[in-house]
Amino acid sequence: MTFRRTASGLSTMHRFLGVDAVVFVEGGASTYTLQEVEKGSYNSQADDLKYWQIIFTSFASRGKFHFRAVGSKTTIMEIAALIASGQVHHIFAAMDRDFDNLVGAIPKVAGVFYTLGYSWENDVWTSAVVFATFRKFNTAPGSEDAAKKEIEEAFLMFSKRVRRGVCVDAILAKNNLEPLAREKFVKVVRPVKGGPPALAATAIKDLIRKHRLNTRPARVFGGGIKVDVLGDCQGHLLENFGYHLLVYVLSKYCKIKTTPRDLLVPAAIDAFSYVIQINSALKMHYSGLFSAI
Repeated sequence: MTFRRTASGLSTMHRFLGVDAVVFVEGGASTYTLQEVEKGSYNSQADDLKYWQIIFTSFASRGKFHFRAVGSKTTIMEIAALIASGQVHHIFAAMDRDFDNLVGAIPKVAGVFYTLGYSWENDVWTSAVVFATFRKFNTAPGSEDAAKKEIEEAFLMFSKRVRRGVCVDAILAKNNLEPLAREKFVKVVRPVKGGPPALAATAIKDLIRKHRLNTRPARVFGGGIKVDVLGDCQGHLLENFGYHLLVYVLSKYCKIKTTPRDLLVPAAIDAFSYVIQINSALKMHYSGLFSAI
């Protein structure tokens, strides 16, 4: 009975909000169950909300949508299941892809959206977006070419040094094993005073070694897995690198010393909206998803 009430409540929610559909996303300070969501609980502030609002504005500009963040991907997947079974209407679910593509867990259903990369951070924190964000604050146009070159070279370095960790992560996901320790993986990015962020290669090796000792799987299948390092690495790791790189170039070329994360992350997501149309892979991905609704 609870399941039926939940489905009914979700389907009528758009009428009370005066929109075409309600879009549920991950993120926010709190996590809510499906039953709590049906009763109206949600986070009104989350980076995910800003990202998905930009995506819907870019690919479904004629629609009117209301966005709610519910914290948990588990809840989003439950909503996606309701959409797939036809039990709810005027409801969309949007989520990070993670490594769901490797285990066949992506719901390929109209009204269920997922990021092109591992997470929204992977779609946002590219060299093009970091440069576009830099330009938002830069007041010395003559420095742009040098800054752009330095940003692109830094991302190339990051991609080369983190590749092994990303490949191991993908293999673990394919074998339904726990991924590399998330909090420790993020910290392999080391801010450098007066320079671009560094990546501690030895820390990645130690992380992989300790994980192997802790899990000791009887047999791991890794053949045939191809990774896009920047697209498939842990999203928070890439964001951490991109953020510290942005802090560095803003300090070096713009003489900006106050660069809080709470300011630069939303600025980067906003800059992302201006480079969507030049990212052919992103356009193809979302055009396909939105053409189904």
